[in-house]
Amino acid sequence: MGQHLGLPMWAFAAALSQLEGMTPKKLRIALLHEEPEDAWARAVCDSTTSDEVVARIFECCEHENIQVVSIADPLYPRALRYDPTPPAVLFYRGSLSALQQRRVGIVGTRSPTPSGVYTAREFGEQLAAHEIAVVSGLARGIDGAVHHGMKLHYDDVAHAGHGALGKPIGVVACGLDVVYPKSNAGLWEWVGENGLLLSEYGPGVQPEPYRFPQRNRIIAALSEVVVVVESRESGGSMLTVAEAIRRNIEVFAVPGSPRVASAGGTNLLIQQGCGPVTSVDDLFAALALDHRRESGSSYETRVSPDAHDHDVLLACTDGAVTLDHLVLLLNRPLHDIAVSLGRLEALGWVVDTNGWWEALMR
Repeated sequence: MGQHLGLPMWAFAAALSQLEGMTPKKLRIALLHEEPEDAWARAVCDSTTSDEVVARIFECCEHENIQVVSIADPLYPRALRYDPTPPAVLFYRGSLSALQQRRVGIVGTRSPTPSGVYTAREFGEQLAAHEIAVVSGLARGIDGAVHHGMKLHYDDVAHAGHGALGKPIGVVACGLDVVYPKSNAGLWEWVGENGLLLSEYGPGVQPEPYRFPQRNRIIAALSEVVVVVESRESGGSMLTVAEAIRRNIEVFAVPGSPRVASAGGTNLLIQQGCGPVTSVDDLFAALALDHRRESGSSYETRVSPDAHDHDVLLACTDGAVTLDHLVLLLNRPLHDIAVSLGRLEALGWVVDTNGWWEALMR
C-alpha cells in the first residue's frame, strides 16, 4: 500500500501510464525495476498534486469497475509478458482467466458484406460452443459480428444448463469508460460480464487514430491464430496481420468474391500463402483440435426451403450470380425467381451483395 495515501500499488502504476511523455518502454523499465509508488515519486515533483492524481484515478477505476495489472504483477498475462512490445499496464473488466482457453483472433473490415457478417457470426457461435475464446477489437463490422455470434450461442444455451463456453475477449483502443463505437455499448457490457474487456489505456482516454495500430498488436499477441474474414488490401486488419506475422502467429483468410472490394485483402493474403478458411473445421485443424462437426449438426437452425426455392438455392451454390443469370440458367420468369430469392434471403440461405446472389451453406 502507498505510504502517504493508503492506495494500492496498481493505482500508482495506472497513474504512471497516463503521464505525458511516459512511453510504454520507459514505463516497462520503471515498473520492472522499482515499486510503482517509488517510480511515481521519481517521475513527479509536486507531491500535493500528484497525490490528487493518483487518488482520482483510483476512484475512477473503482467506480467504473476497472481492474489494473502491471507487467511486474504475477497475474499479468503470460501471452503478453514475453511479447516483443508488451503493454506495461493493462486495464480490464471481467476475468483474466479467459486467456487460459484456446484463442482465435478474428478481425475484418468495418464495412462488411452480408456474407461477411454471416460468416463472422457463425464462427463466433461455433467457437463459443467448443470452448474456444475469440479475440477481437469490438469495432463495427466483422469485429462486432463475431462477438454477436458468441452472444447468440450464449443466449441459446442460457436455460439449458450448458457447461463451459468459449469466452469473448475484446481489446479496445481507448479507456474502458469511453465506449467506441457507441453502437456497440451493449456488446462492451456483455463482453466485460462474460469474458474479458481489455485496454492498455486508462479511464478517459479517447480513441485517437494512432491508438488503433497499438491495439492491433495486442490482438495479435493474444491469439494463437488470426483469421481475417473480410478486408480491403489496405484495411486496418492488415496491420493486425503484420503484427501476427512478426510474432510467428499463423494467419488465415476467408476467400471472397473478386468483385467485392472488401475481399481484396483476404484474397491477396491467400495468394501470398495464408491458409484459406471456409468453415470452422479449418480453425479446429489449425489449433490441432478434433472438433469436426458431424453431418446433421445441431448448428443448422434455418427452415429448409421448399422444392420451388431449392432449385434457386442450388444455382447459387457454385458462386455469386446475378438475377439475370439465374433467369437464363433456370428458364423461369424473372419475377418468380426474385420472389424465391426474397424468401431464401429471409430464411438466411442466400445474401445479396451489390446485385450478386450467393448461397450461405454450412
